[in-house]
Amino acid sequence: MSILFFVFAPGLFALLWLIRLQISLSRVRYLVDTYSMDRKKLRKLSYKELKNLRASIDEPRDQSDAFGLENLVRPYRA
Repeated sequence: MSILFFVFAPGLFALLWLIRLQISLSRVRYLVDTYSMDRKKLRKLSYKELKNLRASIDEPRDQSDAFGLENLVRPYRA
């Protein structure tokens, strides 16, 4: 049983890493297309920072707060 774990564990970890990478790239693509953000500036952010940025952008957008949204997006614009 433990031999099977050592055989399949690296493949499972690689699969999880690829899924997380695709989610991160999807978030970056959404932010670039929707808010005209710079890809190079977003590339420096980690997975959690991208997640927090997207969540913080959703809040003023749902409240129709244009000035708050602009203040969040401005540092990442090209």
